[in-house]
Amino acid sequence: MRYIICCFFLLSSALNASPLPVKIVSDVLQPEEADELDMGFRILLDLTNQLESKGHISAELIPASRLREWRELTSQPDVCLYNKVKTPERERFAEFTAKPIVAFPPNRFVVHKTTALPNSVSLAQILKENSLRIGAVSGRAYGKHIDALFKAHNKQLMWISGKDAAKRLRLMFAKEKFDAVIEYNATFISEPEIDLNKLSFHKLDEGGHVVFGYIACANSELGKAVIRMYNELLRQPNNQKMIAESHYVEFFGQEAYFVQEAITQKLKEP
Repeated sequence: MRYIICCFFLLSSALNASPLPVKIVSDVLQPEEADELDMGFRILLDLTNQLESKGHISAELIPASRLREWRELTSQPDVCLYNKVKTPERERFAEFTAKPIVAFPPNRFVVHKTTALPNSVSLAQILKENSLRIGAVSGRAYGKHIDALFKAHNKQLMWISGKDAAKRLRLMFAKEKFDAVIEYNATFISEPEIDLNKLSFHKLDEGGHVVFGYIACANSELGKAVIRMYNELLRQPNNQKMIAESHYVEFFGQEAYFVQEAITQKLKEP
C-alpha cells in the first residue's frame, strides 16, 4: 500500500511538472519576422518566452483570422489570444489577465486629404449621411460606442476578414478602395508603403479614452492556470518597465508620453 501511495505521488509530481500546452492564436505574422510584428505581439512573445524558459508552458503559434480566434478560444481549452479588449460579454466565456499588456490612444477617423472634414467628427452623423465608404476589420473591438454604431449600420461598412486583416485594410485604404477607416495614428506611421501626406486624421466624438488590450485564455482549468502565470509576470517591476518602454518607442510626440503614462498607471494598480 505504501509503495502504491508513493508511486501515486511521484506520478502526480511528474504530471504537475510537465509544461502546460498552450495554443496562441493570432492573425499577425510569425515570430521569425519579429521586426514586422506589432508591439502587442512582441510583448506577448517576451512574456511567453519567460514562461517557456522556466518549463511552465509549451506554446504553439496558430495563425487565424480575428473571427476564428474567438471560435477557437470558445471551443478548445488550451487557446489564448492577445491584445483583446475586456468587455462584460467576453468575460462570460474567456479568462483575462488582471493587467493589460497594451494601451492605445483613442481611434482616429482617417480619410484621404481630398475629403474635406472638420478636425472633430461624429461617426454617428457620418453613418447617418451614408456618404463615405468605411472599411472595418471583422471581429475587432473598436470600443463600446463605435462597436454599437457599427452593429446598427453593419451593411453600410466594407468588412475585411481573414489573416492580417488589419494590415490589408490599411493597404486597401491607401489604394483608395474605400474612403475612410478608423485607426490609430501610429499604425499608419509604421507602414512604409503608405504616404502619410495623402491622409488626414480626425478626432472622433465617439473615440473615448485610452483603450487597453489584455491576454485572454479559454475559460477552462488550463486557461485559468496560464492566466495566473501571466498575472505573476505582469506584477514584476522588470516586465512592467519593459511594457512601458515599448509603448514609448512605438508612439510619437505627445502620444508617446500620454500612452506610456496610461499603461504605467494601469500596471501599478493593485
